[in-house]
Amino acid sequence: MAKLAGVSRQTVSNVLNGRKDYFSTQTQARVTAAMEALSYQPNRAAQTLRSRRSMQIGYHMSGEELETVKGFTLSFLQALIKAAARRGYQILAFTHTDDDPLPVLTELIARGNVDALIVSESQVDDPRVRLLANNQLPFVSFGRLAPGLPQQWVDVDNAKGMVALMDHLVGKGYRRFAYIGAEGDEYWKRERLDGFRAGLDRHGLPAGDIFQGTGNAIREQVRALVGRRSRPDAIVTDSDSVAAVVVNVCHACGLRVGRDIAVTGFDGGAMGLITEPTITSVRIPVEKIASELIERCQAEIDGGPTGRPGTLVPTEIFHGGSA
Repeated sequence: MAKLAGVSRQTVSNVLNGRKDYFSTQTQARVTAAMEALSYQPNRAAQTLRSRRSMQIGYHMSGEELETVKGFTLSFLQALIKAAARRGYQILAFTHTDDDPLPVLTELIARGNVDALIVSESQVDDPRVRLLANNQLPFVSFGRLAPGLPQQWVDVDNAKGMVALMDHLVGKGYRRFAYIGAEGDEYWKRERLDGFRAGLDRHGLPAGDIFQGTGNAIREQVRALVGRRSRPDAIVTDSDSVAAVVVNVCHACGLRVGRDIAVTGFDGGAMGLITEPTITSVRIPVEKIASELIERCQAEIDGGPTGRPGTLVPTEIFHGGSA
């Protein structure tokens, strides 16, 4: 393989073991191309013995993320697995069975099953992160962390993404808005609602109806909204899963989404692609986020705590047929 790539055996070893200080991106590309041409699979057991690494990165998620309605989770996991594989790592995804996630994390740390861990759905002042930092296990959080914790996180600017969506909708001529969101006090839900309000203020538009609740309550609220004589031009939601519910209710009420009324989401994942029409959404760029998470894990594995600040990855607008 070294001969095909035009590099030394040591360089191949550096690439396979993720020693990024010893090779360029061009060299990595040549080695990767040679691996693919030869259908080469590294001997993971040998790598583990040599490096004393498991070559696995843990991904801890809540049980709610595994629900079928959470289409974003599948898109993100696919991107994370691919990003890890490019560096020779596997993803070990796991959850906990009770309200306390710390016992399963403590057991994982004691066993040494993973070289690093990615925490999902950050609680900001997250006890999981305190546990990982105290045990010196490399980690990174998908979601912001409190100032007193290591700032090893990657996130998106939810409010800014929602303001950009409102600019898009106003630019298309929509003027009467309503907002539907899932109940909960998670910071990203608050930020998305704040972005909706800021978008209205930015264009001098009156505050629309705002509702946050669960499945059946959301359905009833949408029926009430679209049944009015002066119904909204557009219903903005805080996720693609909520938007899919709104689309279904609008169809059941005889409205053509994208023509009679606009509906938007936030995620830009698989859920928004299975509706008819597809959902216009604030897309979270999972490929960029996954790559950043894995890169940060690699840096912590190689050199210990980096002290780097957290980073925000810009969102995008996915232009579907719903608005």
